[in-house]
Amino acid sequence: MINYFKKSPKRPIRITEEEQKSYYRKLKWQVFISATLGYGFYYVCRLSLNVVKKPIVDAGILTESELGLIGSTLFFAYAIGKLINGFLADHTNIKRFMTTGLLISALANLIMGFTSTFLFFAICWG
Repeated sequence: MINYFKKSPKRPIRITEEEQKSYYRKLKWQVFISATLGYGFYYVCRLSLNVVKKPIVDAGILTESELGLIGSTLFFAYAIGKLINGFLADHTNIKRFMTTGLLISALANLIMGFTSTFLFFAICWG
């Protein structure tokens, strides 16, 4: 499994200067679009709790205090994750790393839709 996340070996590129400019222009757009969409999807997963807080409290599933603690869990986990994931991303295949992280985040959001237990909800959210 660790090999799946290893960086791809560098291959020498032998192209003309004009082809190189075209290739770099294409890569710039790929990076821009993938970073924008990827980060946007992460925000959708991360901020979805704000949308459902009121219905959760109104239904009596969780209290406002519990939701506050769950929100704190997110921000502490987010801070630690930013530190650790930054180091990991520098030394892994970023395409696979980001895709796997987004998949896990989406699955955690899905699982939270089927639970009403405070502790389990806080763990998934974190």
